[in-house]
Amino acid sequence: MKKIVIFLLGLLLFSCGQQKVREQSFVIKTDIPARPAGQSDVLELKTDPLPTVRVAFIGLGMRGPGAVQRMTHIPGVEIVALCDVEQKNTEKVNKMLVEERGFPKAQEFYGDTSVWRKVTALPDVDLVYVATDWKSHAMIGVQAMKDGKHVAIEVPSAMTMDEIWALVNTSEQTRKHCMQLENCVYDFFELTTLNMVQQGCWEKWFTMKALIYMACNLSGMSIGTIGAWILIKSTAAMYIRLTD
Repeated sequence: MKKIVIFLLGLLLFSCGQQKVREQSFVIKTDIPARPAGQSDVLELKTDPLPTVRVAFIGLGMRGPGAVQRMTHIPGVEIVALCDVEQKNTEKVNKMLVEERGFPKAQEFYGDTSVWRKVTALPDVDLVYVATDWKSHAMIGVQAMKDGKHVAIEVPSAMTMDEIWALVNTSEQTRKHCMQLENCVYDFFELTTLNMVQQGCWEKWFTMKALIYMACNLSGMSIGTIGAWILIKSTAAMYIRLTD
């Protein structure tokens, strides 16, 4: 496997070296709406340190339970509230907290899709962790910040540009941290892929996609092997561009 990765990486770098510089730019650009007067960015926002961080979790279906479990390994964290539409989900995670991790039982909120509003309004919460369905991520994040909480949101943090700017504006106005919980977008493969998009190397997406599946099947690698999949995808894209 290591030799395959090294070979593909070498092929990719060779292909990039052979690629002619394109005059046309494929950098993704978006319109910036009028910024509210007197509002400053939060790129280097610093807030007073908290000796204990009291966390509330909203959404305990897929990624939520694992997030709760991971948070229990961080010193200085208290899990104070668990929220989900399904009662069984909050009870199951609470049981894990008490019996497996030795934490005090957290408050439980469940019953409907608006019960999360009770959680963001709690006075004893510092951070709201959002792991609900995608469509509600931005809405909950905005309200949590308005209620004086820092926010951590599973990807994607928003579904539209309007929602993205709502998160940005609310964070700037409330001076609360709002973090999208994803860091692999800054990894080598992701930044390489972004650069390729900006250089116009993705024009034949469907042809490339077919080549990816063929390469994976022939090599016996699983599509679920993320690193190998991205590397093959990148290499295939460069190959297609060079053989037009």
